[in-house]
Amino acid sequence: MDRRDVIRMLAVAGGGIAIDTIGMGRAIAAEPGRVLVSKIALIDSRVVMALKIGDAGPYLFAIDTGGFLSLIDNGLAKSLKLTSTGMTRASGVGGRTTMPVYLARDIVFGGGVRQNAVAFAGIDFGFHGDVRGTLAAGILTTMDSDLDIEAGEWRTYPDGHPPRTGYYRIESAISDIASGSGPGAGSRHLYGSATVGGKGLRFLLDTGAPGGLSLDQPTARALGLWNDTQPYAPVRPRGIGGQAGIARIVRAASFTFGDAQFDRPLVMLRGNGDMRARVNGIIGLQVLRQFNLSTDVRARALWVKRHAIADASEERYGMSGLWIDREGERMTVAAVGTGSPAAAAGITIGDRIVGEPFPTVIRKISGAPGSSVTLSVERGGATSDRTFVLKPFL
Repeated sequence: MDRRDVIRMLAVAGGGIAIDTIGMGRAIAAEPGRVLVSKIALIDSRVVMALKIGDAGPYLFAIDTGGFLSLIDNGLAKSLKLTSTGMTRASGVGGRTTMPVYLARDIVFGGGVRQNAVAFAGIDFGFHGDVRGTLAAGILTTMDSDLDIEAGEWRTYPDGHPPRTGYYRIESAISDIASGSGPGAGSRHLYGSATVGGKGLRFLLDTGAPGGLSLDQPTARALGLWNDTQPYAPVRPRGIGGQAGIARIVRAASFTFGDAQFDRPLVMLRGNGDMRARVNGIIGLQVLRQFNLSTDVRARALWVKRHAIADASEERYGMSGLWIDREGERMTVAAVGTGSPAAAAGITIGDRIVGEPFPTVIRKISGAPGSSVTLSVERGGATSDRTFVLKPFL
């Protein structure tokens, strides 16, 4: 099916049922009753929903439970002539930034729920493919809701959720206050407890993070995962605040979320200073896509159930063990992973890669397992060729 047909399909459902936005901030405590259904889909490692904005669209928006503000591509916001209501400051991977805030009216979510007004923060980068924005954590933390990846549905229960069966309950999963105030006021975040290597930790649950599990550096050091001997693949995360410091991808012994256990998972250890308050790390979509999520807003609880079609996305990390920074035409090795093919070939931090353009170098070190890579390395005024073979080494 053509991608445009998929977007149109996601935008067509029950005709759009209105929700009063003034009432959206209340925790609902009532007998089970109405169920409002909107369509979602898992596309290119994103959970997406098609939005109609006024008479325009549909446009794909990714569901980002790690975000406190919904985001929209600045170009789209301007083309739709959305009303600007001010500026807001936001923090994320890479630090803090300032963004304009727009007010959109008459929004239909996935052909189901209709909302009369939604605030979006504008951003110029970070979306891929047909995605034009994100929907923040409030999609699950404003009223009782299900994010049912298995059925391809986001369901909301304005009168309260019926009893659940087969789910695992996580307490204190919804923050007790919203983020920010004024035009930049945002959603309450979604959290979850989990264990890594047998130690109980607290995580932000972030469907907008395409990876699986990440830990801040103090937690990683306490668990013995960040040291001089642990094999790792380097990576430099990027977010709304720009680039962060070099992170490490390693393997942990085990990871348990809900009542599901994962053996030898890949874990990203975030660089120095790249951390969030009140949590030890982030659980991203590579894990969360394997579960249906259901919120009880009044009790601030999350219910999770690993679904029948649970399928983790393919494990990915740089099989060269190199991270190369570029400044203009100058390419410098910023990190070399312990135990990696590049380390075995004698490449070290500070070496310059010469003789080829940056895109060619990236294609080489991003090749398939078994690919032979030769790079010209300059060190101390002398140039030599270094050859290694790409392979899984974690």
